[in-house]
Amino acid sequence: MQLTAQRVTLTTGVTLNVYQAGSGPDVLLLHGITGCGIYWSVQIAQLVAAGYRVTAPDGRGHGESDRASDYSTESIAADAAALIQQLGLTNPIVIGHSMGGAQSLMLACTHPELVGKVVLEDPAIWPINGDEAYVKERRDPWEMGLRQWLTMSHADLVTFKRNEAPHWSDEALDSWAYAKLHNDPLVLQWLNALLVPVWAWLKPVNVPIHILYCVPDKGGVVQKEFVDALIAQMPALSAEVIADAGHEIHHDQPDAFMRAVLAYIK
Repeated sequence: MQLTAQRVTLTTGVTLNVYQAGSGPDVLLLHGITGCGIYWSVQIAQLVAAGYRVTAPDGRGHGESDRASDYSTESIAADAAALIQQLGLTNPIVIGHSMGGAQSLMLACTHPELVGKVVLEDPAIWPINGDEAYVKERRDPWEMGLRQWLTMSHADLVTFKRNEAPHWSDEALDSWAYAKLHNDPLVLQWLNALLVPVWAWLKPVNVPIHILYCVPDKGGVVQKEFVDALIAQMPALSAEVIADAGHEIHHDQPDAFMRAVLAYIK
């Protein structure tokens, strides 16, 4: 697989580092907070082998992309829309994980004409609004962890994550470590999204949307009751559980994740 990278200056004012590979129908991969485009390396190879052209950007503040002052869901969704238009992606299948899931859902709500199907991997969206104390309680451990990771070597980060997730592949561990060393700590401002429930901006659209989620005791964000409420609001939304997976389904159960993705997008 030949993976190329290019710098793309968007009409939103930021320049993103964008990876592309393959040929065929377009797939756009949107990573989670403190991730990056290369964090999808295993899935990029699988999708290319399945006959797709894959685009995987480093989001603003992540990887090799520009740092920014605004990391809101509205801004990153606008980045995704601009990237689709500027690269000439044709109704891409959009796959978003965690923060990228919220980004993908807002993209579908604000620019349904730009996307084909959407797959949300345990999207970081919320059924109820939080307050400042609630956000701080969740942001502070993230910030402490990220600042600690930034002091570590790549090899030490791989060892750290292997102890935590021994079932992950070497490639997944390597890409995780790379991502953690290439972040603006201010990206954690995105967690202010916890202040706003999804119902404040969700719009019923006819874009086919599929949620992949996991059971709560594995650390998943989305739970069944929330999924049922989303299905009631969205005319073209479906969902399925991936067994024995946590929040990072594509690393915990990469084969099951890709089987579910390919079955849906085909």
